[in-house]
Amino acid sequence: MPGNPGGQILRSFVNLNEPTDSCCPKPDAEPTATPDCVPVWLILLALVLLFFGAIYFDRHSGWFDSKVYSPYGSVDQLAAYQPQSGDAAFAARGKTVYESVCGLCHGSDGLGKPGQAPPLAGSEWVAKDLVSLARVPLAGLNGSIQVSGKGWNLAMAPMGAGLSDADLAAVLTYIRGAWGNQSAPVTEAETKSARAAISGNAPSAEELAKLTPPERGHLVFKKYGCFQCHGPDGQGGVSNFNAKTAEQVPSLIYVADGYNKTELLAFISRGERVIPRKNPNGPEPPHFMPKWGGIVTTNELSDLADFLFSLKPKGDKLDF
Repeated sequence: MPGNPGGQILRSFVNLNEPTDSCCPKPDAEPTATPDCVPVWLILLALVLLFFGAIYFDRHSGWFDSKVYSPYGSVDQLAAYQPQSGDAAFAARGKTVYESVCGLCHGSDGLGKPGQAPPLAGSEWVAKDLVSLARVPLAGLNGSIQVSGKGWNLAMAPMGAGLSDADLAAVLTYIRGAWGNQSAPVTEAETKSARAAISGNAPSAEELAKLTPPERGHLVFKKYGCFQCHGPDGQGGVSNFNAKTAEQVPSLIYVADGYNKTELLAFISRGERVIPRKNPNGPEPPHFMPKWGGIVTTNELSDLADFLFSLKPKGDKLDF
C-alpha cells in the first residue's frame, strides 16, 4: 500500500537477501569423466623405451652382481680381463686352446655332436693314462671305438700335433677338469715325454733339411693325419655320407688343376666347415675340412702344398 512505509522497507530488506544471477551465479553441474583412447604414438614410445632399456640392462647390469661394473657386462667378461698367474692362467690357456682347436667338434659343453664327435664329459678316455690320452690329439683316430658305452666309427685328424708341449698340457688339463671330469692335471714335461713315446723315430731337423719339399710335405701329410680321410696316397675314398663329392672324401691328386699355391695355402688354413650336401634336405656330412691355420706351421704348409701338387700324374690333363 502506498501509505504503508514499513511494508515497503520490509520488502526491500527481503529483496536484499535473495540471490541474484548478476552477483551470485549458480554453481556449474558436477564434472563427469568420459572414456578416451591412449594415443598410438605413446604406446609405441613406451615399447621402444622398454626394448632398448632391456638391451642396456642385459649388457651393463651384470644381473645385479656387485662385482660387475662398467664397461664389463658379465662375470665371465670381467674374469677374462683379470691378471692371472699359476694354475688359473694355465687353466685359462687350456680353455682358449680347447675352444679354438677342439670345441668345434666336441662342443663348448664337452658333450660332442651326434655322428661327428664323441663326448668328453664323463668319457673314460679322458681318465686314461697320459700316453693313451695324448695319442688321440697327437696321432688322431681312425676306426671304431667305444665311448661311454656307445660305439663310434670316426676319422679324427691329429689336431694336437702342431701344439707346443705347454699348450697340449694346458688343453689336456682343461679337459680332465671340466664338465665334471676329475682327473689329475698334466704338466708340460709329461706331454713332452708322451710326445716322444708316440712319435717314435720322427726325423730330426737336420734330416728334414736334406729332403726335398715334396718329401717333407709327405711327412707333414702323415704327421697331421691327412691320410686318415684322404687315403695314404691322397686318393680319397673314405665314406662321407650325403657329401656332394660322391658321398666320400675327395681325392687330392688333381689339386694342381684347381688351385695355385697361394690359393691352396689359404684353403688349408681356413678349412671348410660346411660341406655341400648331395641331398640338401638330408643330414650334414660327418667329415669336414678342419681349419689348419695356426696348427700347421708356415713352412709345413708350404711343403704340404708342394707334396699335393706332386700327386698329379705326369702328362695328365683334366679340367677341374
